[in-house]
Amino acid sequence: MNDPGPRAPTTSYARTALSVLLLAVLYLWVFPFHDVVRNPNENVRVYMTVAIVDDHTFAINRIEGAWGYVNDKAIRLGRLYSSKAPGTSYLGVPVYWALTRLTHRNSHVVATPAPAPVAPGQRPAPPPRQPIDRAQVMYVLRLFSTVFPGLLFGWFWHRFLAARTTSATVREAVFFSTMAGSSLYAYSLVFVSHAQNAYCFGAALMALATVRERDADDVAAGQSPRVRFGWMFLAGLFGAGATLFEYPAAIASAAVALWIAAVAAERRRAALGVTLVSLGLAAALALKHHPKPAAAAVAVALVAYAVTLSPRGLLRLVGAGLGGAIPTGLVLFFHHRCFGSAFKPGYSFLENPTFREETNQGFFGATQFSWEAALRLWLDPAFGLIPSTPVLLLSLVGLGAYLAPELPDDRRPLSRRNVLGACFVAAALFAAVKLTLALKAHALPDLHARSGPWVAALAVALIALAMVRCPRPPKADRAMGATIALTLIGMTHLIGMMNNWRGGWQVGPRYLVTVVPALGLLALSGAESLLMSARRTGNDALRVTVTAFAAGATLAGLLLTGTASAWFPHIPTEYAAPFFEMMVPLIRDGFVPHNVGLELGSRGLRSMGPFFAAAAGIALLVMRGDRRRPLVMVAHGLGAAAFTVLMLLPSALAFRPESAAVTRYVKSAFEPHPADAAPPTAPPVESPAQASGRARRLAEAGQTQAALDAWLRAIRDGR
Repeated sequence: MNDPGPRAPTTSYARTALSVLLLAVLYLWVFPFHDVVRNPNENVRVYMTVAIVDDHTFAINRIEGAWGYVNDKAIRLGRLYSSKAPGTSYLGVPVYWALTRLTHRNSHVVATPAPAPVAPGQRPAPPPRQPIDRAQVMYVLRLFSTVFPGLLFGWFWHRFLAARTTSATVREAVFFSTMAGSSLYAYSLVFVSHAQNAYCFGAALMALATVRERDADDVAAGQSPRVRFGWMFLAGLFGAGATLFEYPAAIASAAVALWIAAVAAERRRAALGVTLVSLGLAAALALKHHPKPAAAAVAVALVAYAVTLSPRGLLRLVGAGLGGAIPTGLVLFFHHRCFGSAFKPGYSFLENPTFREETNQGFFGATQFSWEAALRLWLDPAFGLIPSTPVLLLSLVGLGAYLAPELPDDRRPLSRRNVLGACFVAAALFAAVKLTLALKAHALPDLHARSGPWVAALAVALIALAMVRCPRPPKADRAMGATIALTLIGMTHLIGMMNNWRGGWQVGPRYLVTVVPALGLLALSGAESLLMSARRTGNDALRVTVTAFAAGATLAGLLLTGTASAWFPHIPTEYAAPFFEMMVPLIRDGFVPHNVGLELGSRGLRSMGPFFAAAAGIALLVMRGDRRRPLVMVAHGLGAAAFTVLMLLPSALAFRPESAAVTRYVKSAFEPHPADAAPPTAPPVESPAQASGRARRLAEAGQTQAALDAWLRAIRDGR
C-alpha cells in the first residue's frame, strides 16, 4: 500500500522561472485601486506606516486628518491607532521611508507663504513642496510589501511542490490554483495581511519539512543528523510571523510550535503524550478561570517535555525560539506602546461603537460556534474556499494519504485494509443519507445546524477511507499532516465562533487565506496518491481523470477568483455568484483595472493583452496533460474544459438578476471608468442618521451580519 513509487523528476530552474514569470505578469500588470471604496482593512495599515515614518509615532490622528476618515482603528487616551496586527505596517516602513527619500516628499502639507517681491535679476523662490500622492504611496507599498514577497514565495513554493509529484500537470495546477486562482491572489495585490501570514505559515511548513527530510537522508547514509540551526530558526521565525500579520493565525503558529517541539524531542518520546494531555488540561482549566490549577498543569507539561530533549534537540529548540522571538517581540512592543499592555491588542479599544459592541462579546467577538459560518466558509458558492478554488477538493484525499497508517499489503478479501475500507465506506454512505434527509426536512435558518454535523461526519469518513485505501505519496510526513489538520480544525472553529465571521467585502473567506498553501500541499499529495494507485493497478482512466480534474479546477479558479482579484478585490456581500453577476458585466462593458497597458497608451480590454496572454499560457500548461502526443493533449484539454464547465455550474445556478443594482454600484466605484461607458451613477443618498437607524433595526431583528454590512456600506459611501 505504501510503496513510494517512482521518485519525482527533478524540475529545472528554467521551468520554475517560466511558471514564476507567468505568475509575475498576473501580479505586476494590474493595480486594482478603487479610492471610493476606501477599504479600511488596507487604509488603516497604510496610515500606520505613514505615521511611523513621517510622525515617528504609531498614532494616526494627523494622517487621518490629512487623508480622510478610516475605520478599523482603536482609540486610547485620545490617540488613534490601527487595531490590526502590525506586521504589514512594519513591512511597509522601509518601503515608504525609501519613497520619501527618493521623491523628497511626504504626507505633511506645507503652508503656502505669500509671494515675496522679486528684485530685478533675482530668481523667484521655488514653489512650496506638495504632499506625496496617496495613490502613489499605495502602489509602492503594495508592490514591495505584498506583490514582490508573493513572487519570492512563489519561487520556493514551486520548487517545494515539484519535489513531491511525478506529474507536471498536477504541479502546475496546484501552483497556479493557489497563487492565482485563490483568494491568496486577491490579498497579494493589496496592502493587507492575509497573504503575508499565509506565506509565513507555508514557509514554516517548508522549513520543518526540509529538516525532517535531511534528517532522514543522514540516517539513511549512516550519519547522525545535524542540528540544522538555521532551518529551525526559519521555522520559528515564520511560524510566529503568521501571528505578526494576522491575529487569528495564532492557531497556525501554535500548531507549528507543537511540530517544532516534536522535532526537538528525540528521546523518551512517550513523555510527549503526557505533555500534550497536560497542555490540554491547562487550556481547559484556563478557560474555566482556574489559574492556579492551570499553572500546575503547565508545569507538569514542561517537566514531561524536558525529559525528551537531547543536546541536539535543545539546540534546535533554541534556534526556533530565537527565530520566533523576533515577530513575537514586535507584536508585544506594538501592544505596549499603543495600548498600555503587551497582552492587549487594539480590539480592546475599538473606536467604532458597533465594532466595539461586537468584539466585547465573548473572546473578542468569538462567542458560540455557528454551523452556518463553518459550512459557508468552506462551501458557499459565492465565496466558500472550495467552490472558489476547486482543486482544493483533492485535499480530502491528501490529508488521508498524509495520515495513512502502515498497513501490510494483504490482498485477502478479509484483510485489515479491506475491512476498514468497508467500514469507512458504510460510514460515508450513512453520513450522506443523513445529510440528504436533513437537507430535505429542514429549511433556513435551521438547515445549517441540522446538516453541519453530517457534512463534517462525511468529510471525516472520506478522509479515513483515503487513509486506508490511498498510498502515502513520497515525502509525506505524518507530523506535517497532523499540523495542518490541527490548524484547519482550530481556525474553522475559531472563525465559526466570530460574530463577524464573514468579514465584510472580500474575495473568498479572507480569514481562511492562512491555510491556502497548506491545503494546496494536501491537494497535490492527494492527486499524487491517486496517480500512484493508478500506476499500481494499471488504471489509465484514473490517471487521466486526476490530471484533467486538476487542470479544469485550475481554469475554474482563475475565472471564479482570479478575475475578481485582479479587477475588484472587494466583492460586496450581496452577491450570490460574483463571477456571473459582477465580473461578466464588468468585462463585457469594457471595465479594466489600472494596469501597465493603460499607462502605455492602450485602451480598454486591449490594455490587458499581456495579462490575458499569461492566463492563456497558464491554461495551456495545465490543460495539455502529461503526455506529449497531439491527439492525447487535445483529448485531455477537452476533458479539462468539461470539468471547468461543471465547476462553474453551481455559480451559474446561483445567479440572481436582482444583483444588477449592486453591479451598478460597483461600476460607480470602479476606477478607471471606461471613456465609452455610461457615466457612473452616484450611490443612493443616505444620511448618517438613516444609516445608523437601518443598522439598528437589522440588529434588533437578529440580523447581526446584515446590520454590520449596512454600517460598513455607509462608511464606504463616505457618509
